[in-house]
Amino acid sequence: MPELRRWSPMRLFVATIIAAATFGACFVLGNAITVALGPGMSGIATIIVTTILVVVGARIVETRGVFTLMVFLFTVLAIPTNMFGPPGPHKAIIGIVTGLVYDGVWNVTGRRSWSLFLAAALATACSIFLIFGLMVILEYPRADYLRAMLKYLVPAYAALGWIGAMLGNRIYETSLRELSLVKQLRA
Repeated sequence: MPELRRWSPMRLFVATIIAAATFGACFVLGNAITVALGPGMSGIATIIVTTILVVVGARIVETRGVFTLMVFLFTVLAIPTNMFGPPGPHKAIIGIVTGLVYDGVWNVTGRRSWSLFLAAALATACSIFLIFGLMVILEYPRADYLRAMLKYLVPAYAALGWIGAMLGNRIYETSLRELSLVKQLRA
């Protein structure tokens, strides 16, 4: 199990910047795809990009709770948008629970590379269930449509989360791990 570092102001800053960058990248990419291809078409790309960036951030920061913090901040920034479901403050709940699934699975399984992929797959699959649950509770009109699509979306989200985690981990291992700034942060 890799050594976990304590939270420091610099680690908190890096996690916050990565959460904001994740929101920015997904907002721009999602809107561009929506304009080009229509509503509902941006999910595949944004799930992969989101997962890549939060995995890279978690690997850089290597502090307990990093996923929960980053995903929570991302969803708070997404409150006025259609990312992570319909606009509204309920997205904070989705962010906390999704982040806890990431952190919980990764910690319970010893924080190994393969467990990072599993954590991402389960967390992204969990997020679509959370979005659906909140749509039902808040009585959104498209909840019935989403219910019918869950049998396709859950495995798709899990697969996209796994792929995104593999790509994020690969980027970290091949391009970022040996950077002096990353080493300094992890010292």
